[in-house]
Amino acid sequence: MRKQGSLSLAQTQWLDDLAEADHFNRWVFSHIAPHLGDEVLEIGCGTGNFTVHLASHCRHLTVIDLDGDYIAQTQSRLANANHVTFHIGDATQQQWSDRFDTIILLDVLEHIEQDQQFLRQLAELLKPEGRLILKVPAGQRLYNLLDSSVGHYRRYNKTNLTHTLTAAQFTPLDLHYFNIVGIPGWWVNGSLLKRTIPGGGQVGLFNRFVPLFERLEKRLPPPVGLSLMAIATPKSP
Repeated sequence: MRKQGSLSLAQTQWLDDLAEADHFNRWVFSHIAPHLGDEVLEIGCGTGNFTVHLASHCRHLTVIDLDGDYIAQTQSRLANANHVTFHIGDATQQQWSDRFDTIILLDVLEHIEQDQQFLRQLAELLKPEGRLILKVPAGQRLYNLLDSSVGHYRRYNKTNLTHTLTAAQFTPLDLHYFNIVGIPGWWVNGSLLKRTIPGGGQVGLFNRFVPLFERLEKRLPPPVGLSLMAIATPKSP
């Protein structure tokens, strides 16, 4: 995982913007909540934008992030949550003694160069019938400065993510695209205007219209999207 220098600055700006995007965060979490078990591991918690939701929906939550400042911010948001355990470290190198019902990576897998190898490690950490939940950027043709500025190695589609999961000893249960409306803004900002973060106020404006976008995607599941959501379970031995 890489997270240093200018990458950290761009990533922090994204997290700060998303912290205010309450409608968007709730929309993402609505795709996650039905698959949560009692013992949950969140890899790459950032500043806790989703951790605060996860903590209210499981019996015990373990979170890890490379950045100590991010962990400190997340801890401050969950100061009274005694059922949450925090770790500072590289999840690709971490040794875990516990096994989990659910492992969650939200916009994390694309930061890991050897994604298949890492997923294979995670398969060993899940209990039988456990669930891996992924949210990853979709559409390699959309890869631009917005991706490289935060250390993305790649974007995914259903075919290559299915292959990666299968090779890592997972059985995909569901893959679906998410947030088709976000595609034009991503392309304009990162490809046309060569920005490393969206212009001021864009995330907030997008957030205001999320309830409408959510209703539309419930009625008409999009054939493409800015993101790809995946639910998978480890293959039986």
